[in-house]
Amino acid sequence: MTFKKFKNINYPVPGLDTAIQILRPGAKYELSSSADVNFIQWIDEENREPPTSEEIGIEILREKKIYDYYKYEREREKQYPDLKEQLDNLYHDIKNNNLIDGEWIKSIDKVKLDNPKPNTPPPK
Repeated sequence: MTFKKFKNINYPVPGLDTAIQILRPGAKYELSSSADVNFIQWIDEENREPPTSEEIGIEILREKKIYDYYKYEREREKQYPDLKEQLDNLYHDIKNNNLIDGEWIKSIDKVKLDNPKPNTPPPK
C-alpha cells in the first residue's frame, strides 16, 4: 500500500495493492500475474471475502480522484528552487530590505501561480 504525505495529510497512490488494503485492511494475499484480479491465496483473520474486481475498480477510481486533486502539490515540489538557492535568495532579500518583492518571494509566487491549489475541498 502506497501513500504520499503532504503536510499532515496522507493520501493514497492509486493502485491494485493500495485498493485491496484499503478495502480489506490487514488481509494477506497473493495475486496471479494475469491481467485479471485473481487471488491465488487469501488470508483474512476477520474471515472477509476478497474484494471483487468491481469493488477494486471503484476504489482505484476514488484513489485517482484524490491523487489528481493533489497534483498541484507534487508539481510544486518539483518546481520549487532547491533549499540552498532559496536560502541564498532569502538572505540577500533580507539584507536588501526586499522581502515584499525580492527574488525569493518571486520564485515561490511563480511556482504557486503556475500550480494553483484547487478551490474545492479534496475528494473523500
